[in-house]
Amino acid sequence: MINKVEANGNKYTKRVLLLILFFSILKFFIAGNIDLGTDESYYWLYAQKLQINYFDHPPMVAYWLRFFTGNLLLQQYEVFVRLGSIVACGFSTWFMYKTVAEVHSQRAGWIAACLYNASLYATVTAGLLAMPDAPQMFFYTLSLWMLVKIYSNEKAIYPWILFGIASGLCIISKAHGIFLWVGVGTYVLFCKRNWLGYYQLYLAALIAIIIASPIVFWNIANDFVTYKFHTNRVVIQETGVNWMGFVRELIGEIIINNPFNIVLILLALFIKNKLVSIKQSPILIFNYIGLTLLFTIFFIALFRETLPHWSGVAYVALIPIAAIKFDSLTNKKLRLLPALSMTFCVLVLLSIYSFINFYPGNFAKGNKENYGHADLSVDNYGWSMAAPVINIICQDEIKRSNWSSNTPFVCNKWWGAHIDYYVCVPNGIQMIGLGEVNELHQYTWLNSIRKNSVDLSNAFCVVPSIDNYDVQESYKNYYSKIEYLTTVNVVRQGKPAYYFFIYKLSGWKNNLPEIK
Repeated sequence: MINKVEANGNKYTKRVLLLILFFSILKFFIAGNIDLGTDESYYWLYAQKLQINYFDHPPMVAYWLRFFTGNLLLQQYEVFVRLGSIVACGFSTWFMYKTVAEVHSQRAGWIAACLYNASLYATVTAGLLAMPDAPQMFFYTLSLWMLVKIYSNEKAIYPWILFGIASGLCIISKAHGIFLWVGVGTYVLFCKRNWLGYYQLYLAALIAIIIASPIVFWNIANDFVTYKFHTNRVVIQETGVNWMGFVRELIGEIIINNPFNIVLILLALFIKNKLVSIKQSPILIFNYIGLTLLFTIFFIALFRETLPHWSGVAYVALIPIAAIKFDSLTNKKLRLLPALSMTFCVLVLLSIYSFINFYPGNFAKGNKENYGHADLSVDNYGWSMAAPVINIICQDEIKRSNWSSNTPFVCNKWWGAHIDYYVCVPNGIQMIGLGEVNELHQYTWLNSIRKNSVDLSNAFCVVPSIDNYDVQESYKNYYSKIEYLTTVNVVRQGKPAYYFFIYKLSGWKNNLPEIK
């Protein structure tokens, strides 16, 4: 007969697998029925040319997208561009379950899996959208699991090796992975100094350094462009305190990490529970990992603008303590919090999908030139519908003006990747970036490859009203003649959502920005 403990273990394992299945099906449906956003199309651009590092991020997201789109064979289907994120979230859920189950109990592991999926950061940013956060969370949660195994057998070599590999791959997914080692180092200095005598610790660190080292080599070859760019974003340079920015960061963190999750984490951190002690537990390592990153972001937010999703991994590291302490609660009202947290996340997911596809027009009107600028939902709507119309207009103009069939499109910023994905690639057109490297980002490197397959004598430029800019001013150093061609309307539920303005450029000045 199966004993009670084993039966409970099987019960919670089945629950976790069903949880993964439920969220995966829901996200597959959404992934295939909304257009890529600006950021997603930019990370798709990475996959067009694999490198050991990119202008503003490590390379893993490019490899991830290449793999899950079948080496780009399926790249024109949004669901496959996002497939890696959905798969990563499923595995991350399992890793979170195993992490907490091995520390405490299967029930606590089940609660942790629920709280992980209730996080909008984990489920949407890192679990649905094509973002660097997806592979990051796969390797981040795997690293947490390995730390549990290390704690239970400090001198066992294989968990240390796997932690070194997972943390290194996490770092080349997104720089936040460095805080795995910041947290571990802080924990060792304050709580486990005997680990300093273990060669296994140094071996794991060496493995992580070797895996992450191509990022440094690439930057040496490219004048440390990544570090210069991010230094300008986060290094404290201002003397005044940015209180409004700090408040925005705080509110953003509460929303993206789920208010119910935040409440549970705060209760776990600040309310003592006699039944649960973390002093002799790997959960303490997770707290160091999460809190060191969280305090760093809060400090930066006091002086510089930050983004709420930067904190997502920090809160994920704090989910285990919330799950374990919640597992010991007897208050029936408090026991509803995980269910409320999950419900909140599902409702938000369905609301996002419904708003993107069914809201009439847009809620932020404005003048025609900037129509829809403040409505974030149109970032994921209308691009696939407008793309064929834009292509027909441009092809007709090529024939009418007797231009080359290799006439490119041009953009002045990295978010030209949106047009690149929906208009250029399906029709065999090349997108060329014209501007400064800090604005073009990856296009500066792609120009060197694409320049030989285009005729830059003339070009087209497509500007959406949601990201409008002065075309004459932006391209005056590159073309002598810039003319407005026409406008394409994007309609949602019978009302105008935004517009695409099409321009034609001629009189090339032979001034192509590229990396020599």
